Amino acid sequence: MNDAPTPVPVQAFAPDLARRVGIILVTLAALIARRFLHEPRFAALIVPLWSRLQRAARRFERLMARLAAGRLPKPRASGHGGPHRSADTLPTGRGWLIRALGPEAAACATQLQALLAEPAAAELLALAPAAQRILRPIKRMLAIGAFAPRPARAAPVAASPLAFLPPGKLVGRSPGFTWYEVPTPPAPAA
Repeated sequence: MNDAPTPVPVQAFAPDLARRVGIILVTLAALIARRFLHEPRFAALIVPLWSRLQRAARRFERLMARLAAGRLPKPRASGHGGPHRSADTLPTGRGWLIRALGPEAAACATQLQALLAEPAAAELLALAPAAQRILRPIKRMLAIGAFAPRPARAAPVAASPLAFLPPGKLVGRSPGFTWYEVPTPPAPAA
């Protein structure tokens, strides 16, 4: 395989990123086990979710170890190998895991989002698109990146006072009303 050299700062950050992402995913897996055991409608999702999270953590760790060793993976050809086995058993809606688990899952999502937004992590993820592919299903479950930040609004421009041109001569006023003489429109030319 032709591996491109990895920039040195990325090499130094890759193991730490893998460790921190792994901690967040293990925390999420523990939360899933604790909460879904008490919910009969979600009990069947425990094993597929654990498998998905553990597999993603292992793949991410292997990729980061490779980057730390100074090798960028070869870019993947377009197309993909098909869905994972557990893909058909898990819900597919954006943010469904947060809705099912509540604020604790939202805390995990916030931690993961903050970690991935760090400049070194963003640079690393830009260098290795495989890392984005590994994290994409988890980010979808947790609604990370669901809402793009709003662009900054431009400062409002001071509006010039509107000049009111009455339609005709003032006829009279009363509280809340003003009457103007409305000129008759010119006759259409025939």
